[in-house]
Amino acid sequence: MTDPLHTFFYPRGVAVVGASANPTKLSHGVLRNLVTHGFGGPVYPVNPKGGAMLGLRVYTSVSEVPDPVDLAVIVLSASQTVEALEACGQRGIHAAVLIASGFAELGHDGQQLEQQIQAIARRHGLRFIGPNCVGVVDTYAPIDTTFVRTMPGQGVIGFVSHSGAVCGGTMDWASTVGVGFSRIISLGNQADIDVSDALESLAVDPHTRVVVAYVEGLPDGRRFVEVAARLTPHKPLVVLKAGRTPSGTRAVASHTGALAGADQAFLAACRRAGAIPAENLEQLVDAGIALACRQPLAGPHIAILTNAGGPAAVGADALHREGLPLANLSPETQARLREVCPRGTMVGNPVDMLGGPQPEHYEAAMKVLLAAPEVDGVMVVFVPQAIMPPHDVAAAIGQASTRLTPRRGENAKPVICCISGGGGIGAAARSLHAHDVPHYLTPARAALGMGALWRYRHIQARPPTPPEPLAGIDREGAQQIVQQALTAGPSILNPQAGSELAAAYGIATPPSALAATAEEAAALAEQAGYPVALKRVAPTVVHKADVGGVALGLVDAAAVSRAFAAMIQAGEQGFVQHMVPQGLEVIVGAQRDPQFGPLLMCGLGGTYVEVLKDVAFRLAPLSAEEAQAMVDETAAGKLLAGVRGLPPCDAAAVVDALRRVGQLMLDRPEIAAIDLNPLIVGQQGAWAVDVRIVCLD
Repeated sequence: MTDPLHTFFYPRGVAVVGASANPTKLSHGVLRNLVTHGFGGPVYPVNPKGGAMLGLRVYTSVSEVPDPVDLAVIVLSASQTVEALEACGQRGIHAAVLIASGFAELGHDGQQLEQQIQAIARRHGLRFIGPNCVGVVDTYAPIDTTFVRTMPGQGVIGFVSHSGAVCGGTMDWASTVGVGFSRIISLGNQADIDVSDALESLAVDPHTRVVVAYVEGLPDGRRFVEVAARLTPHKPLVVLKAGRTPSGTRAVASHTGALAGADQAFLAACRRAGAIPAENLEQLVDAGIALACRQPLAGPHIAILTNAGGPAAVGADALHREGLPLANLSPETQARLREVCPRGTMVGNPVDMLGGPQPEHYEAAMKVLLAAPEVDGVMVVFVPQAIMPPHDVAAAIGQASTRLTPRRGENAKPVICCISGGGGIGAAARSLHAHDVPHYLTPARAALGMGALWRYRHIQARPPTPPEPLAGIDREGAQQIVQQALTAGPSILNPQAGSELAAAYGIATPPSALAATAEEAAALAEQAGYPVALKRVAPTVVHKADVGGVALGLVDAAAVSRAFAAMIQAGEQGFVQHMVPQGLEVIVGAQRDPQFGPLLMCGLGGTYVEVLKDVAFRLAPLSAEEAQAMVDETAAGKLLAGVRGLPPCDAAAVVDALRRVGQLMLDRPEIAAIDLNPLIVGQQGAWAVDVRIVCLD
């Protein structure tokens, strides 16, 4: 695969449109960075005033710029950017970085300007990054089209961000602590090139080994998942997404809608893509530097080496929350530690060398721990003291780590380090990063970094399982059911239409029908077979049980007639349904997420599903293996396996129902949400006794 953004990083020449000689202007910063940060090709300042800047001739228009020129960086106001992009297109320039703000982020007028630049780009076959961005950096090309003063050193992290401020802050931090980057791509409004294009570029960049992304919007969530899924088997991806609070879309119309929001959809997308989600900027950076410095953990057992018992205990708790227990050090390992550590060292785990260890003690103890077969990784926690400069300890740790367990060496064991404090910490961090040992300010952040290495090991070990084809689906019949139901008017299908649609997709449903009168209900009950349930059908009633709209265990016509008279009001209908044998009540549902498409849910069902929140989520479609893993995450999965002497229920039937609901959502884009609640699961088989289907308006 070729790099879709190659021209942005390896142009033969760059025009800076709107360049200024004023050092306080952003456009001067862009020009300065191109000239001073190592770009080897020609740079052409463009300004109607002409003259010279930074020793370069200034061209009065883009049309005057000589060949070769492949890339334009436009640093003008929003309205002037539109004119300048047209001029670049006419000049034959096919790549542009648009720095200006004032586009779609400002509302209607800005949206119109953004549409204009999109039309210009299509007309001239031009690709652009932005607008409202800070530019791009490649430390190996090298090229820096940003106005950020500091360019980070070379490294293996590719960074994608919709926020220019996040880019600038990260670049400044990286330079301070010695963390390198391969590429930095500021997307801004991503009016043309989006995050998926950036991931495709970083996937083929030979210098990028890890990708971190700050995302504010995904114009095509399904494409993002597909592109990320191709990337992550080879390169870890850590993603922080803003705007993950629950959307509440159609929450009142379905249980799934009430429980599924933007956050659940994003987490499900990360799982499908093999990406590691981050909760904040610190986690994004912490996971990224761990994955950049060290290979994934071969096992979960960690040793802590420290001079401070309290912070080490905090670190042990944090490791446990990451699924990383402390290693049980063998008697042989403990004996070796006593030989090389200061007198009085506590050689359990954590290995606490107390207050006075020297740098050589850290080096010798690390050698013992890294050689121990029961240890899969080492976390060093050092609290600076007056008698020992943190830089000296950091240098010893870095040198020992490089010598004893090379970063990408065979059977290498990860080493991460927490050195907290103020003065001297910057030098210590730079020393550690120079030896590919990630540095953290707190034990909890160090534990998160180690946890990222463990999570990526699981991602690598989990090959994709393509969904198997489903038999027994009547798509033509399903289409007729949906069309007839929507012709009737309401966007929520009546329960009989929902039951018939579920049956068309091979989901077992009991015999049922709609009745307009008590007499009709009694006759239908005879046909369905006793006992029956009678349920109220009314457009204003969402959860029937909450308003006394359900009567169960009706065993004869008289009981049906009495229940109908008591529950059903004039103009309403009653839903008559044969009652299936008792079983475990679970919920299987789906919600159409606006970014990622159909989002499946399963868990304990019944009237308390929104209170218990025992649910798991995945994106459709699912393989049988994925669906089974989804069920196993919930308490419902444990109950299905049989507990307290109860026989196991048919978990395979739940797996099958999940997959069929997912396929129905994929096939019928007009459906917004589905609830099978409850799906009653017996020892053999499962029946959807309440099917609620909500269609898009």
